[in-house]
Amino acid sequence: MNKIIGLRKLKNDRYIIEIEEKGTKVPHIITENTIIKHNLLSKDTLTKEEYKKIIKDNEYELLYLKAINYISYQMRTISEVKKHLNKDTKNNTLITKIIDELKKNRYLNDKEYVQQFVNEKKEFDLVGPRYIKEKLIQKGIHFDLISEALLSYNEHIQFDKIYQLISKEIKYKQKKPYQKVYLSLKQKLITKGFNLNIIESSLLSRKDDIKLMIDEEDLLKKDYLRVKDKYDLSIYEEKNRLIKKLMSKGHNYETVKVFINKEGTK
Repeated sequence: MNKIIGLRKLKNDRYIIEIEEKGTKVPHIITENTIIKHNLLSKDTLTKEEYKKIIKDNEYELLYLKAINYISYQMRTISEVKKHLNKDTKNNTLITKIIDELKKNRYLNDKEYVQQFVNEKKEFDLVGPRYIKEKLIQKGIHFDLISEALLSYNEHIQFDKIYQLISKEIKYKQKKPYQKVYLSLKQKLITKGFNLNIIESSLLSRKDDIKLMIDEEDLLKKDYLRVKDKYDLSIYEEKNRLIKKLMSKGHNYETVKVFINKEGTK
């Protein structure tokens, strides 16, 4: 027999119970449910079988409460809760039992989670469907649920968000030639998870707006002045090297060629 030698309350509906086991005092943190279920307030001793059952049931109770606490801060996916519980136990059967109970009590629902996640991203964030898909995959959501939820993220929404992002980026005068600005915007929009064909179409439709914020002639002149002393324009090969150098900065070939030829006549 194992003797109960102490029971006192901690915070958050936890208790510490002290059991005398082979002459040694062994403390256990237990839940209120465990105390009630096993009627521990009215017992002084426990059989070996009772003791083992209490420890087993209490492990479940503690992990279940841990999961509830984790979920209480924000919605979680099934995969996230599994990983969280896996930090405390490698008993997959126990974790599965807890997950099933959480699903039964509607604490976990991946379909609802995905729908809310997609709706929030559409409403508040300037990100595309590929970005959302990647985030949900990282959270362990099944592909079918993701695909179904993203059906509502249509091309019109993508065009609108890309329009907002481009407007934000070209709010001020640009310090790079159009080609560099174009590639920078394109890469940013790809990173944000928008579809490539919609990105390219959007950038094309905003080409004039983007160019209005770029003084190509002034930028070309500044880039030229930085490197002109390294090249002799009277030498054909040197002139071509300078043209290539300025093109690498994003300047248009024809514009550079006309500019260099003009400079060469001075």
